[in-house]
Amino acid sequence: MSKAVDIVLLGKTYRVACPEGQEQALHEAAAELAARLAEAHAKMPSNNEQLAMMVALNLSSELLSEKQKNIEYAENMDERIRSLQNTIEQALLENSSINR
Repeated sequence: MSKAVDIVLLGKTYRVACPEGQEQALHEAAAELAARLAEAHAKMPSNNEQLAMMVALNLSSELLSEKQKNIEYAENMDERIRSLQNTIEQALLENSSINR
């Protein structure tokens, strides 16, 4: 179930649907977006549509960068796990051959 939540961006109030229990997260996201829009407006006063597009592109770029970092981290962890598994298997084999 969702409910309507009001957020303010660039001085304009928007009513958006939000899943129950996610209101705080929505307000935090809106506050982050509002701050980025204000920062972009301070650097380059422009119309709201251009500001929104510029900020959206920057956010998309950051998101893609973080996704790539997560993929690389997961691959690194997978490799480390495989290495540890091989080390454990080798130790078990050596231990079982000693105990025979």
